[in-house]
Amino acid sequence: MKKDLQHLTQRSFLPVIIAGVFALVMVVALVVVFWQPAPVPPSQQELSADYAKGLQYERGGGVTMDYAEALSWYHKAADAGYAPAEFALGVMTMTGRGLVKDDKAAADWFHRAADHGHAEAQVQLAGDLLSGTGTADGKPDKIEALKWLLLGAENMPDPLTKQVAINTREALAKQLTPEERYEAGRRTDEWLKQHAAK
Repeated sequence: MKKDLQHLTQRSFLPVIIAGVFALVMVVALVVVFWQPAPVPPSQQELSADYAKGLQYERGGGVTMDYAEALSWYHKAADAGYAPAEFALGVMTMTGRGLVKDDKAAADWFHRAADHGHAEAQVQLAGDLLSGTGTADGKPDKIEALKWLLLGAENMPDPLTKQVAINTREALAKQLTPEERYEAGRRTDEWLKQHAAK
């Protein structure tokens, strides 16, 4: 092996050195061009402002009513997990304002908002679960519905809707067996534990 390398001179290594330097320059250039710092998540204030802008366009408050623009602003906030925007998208999808009415897609938005602690979404999702709209198989899920009513009914913002949600919860609880009520309570406690840690 030493014999094979004895005839090489410094000039013989020049192409290898040039290729190595070129490769290093290319790697550095690729890093500079394609490296992007981690995106900074929007603040709650920014998400709230995006939601408010969507609300403004949905209702025509100081601007021309424009459902497409409202949906765009709601999506901006909802994609970052802002529950009021997720709920608003659910309502618009359920009613067909600015897009094709789709009860299953609306239930998905309500589920996302409910899971983020939005009381109105929790109660709406309970209704969707009772009707079968919010389930994968289209069959009512009374235990899961009771869970969401246990979570959301007391926190409804309006006294009338709060009373309706409480009455619905109580009527549903009477329809279930003690084991089913226990399971709904267990799921509620589990949800509360998971979300207390956040």
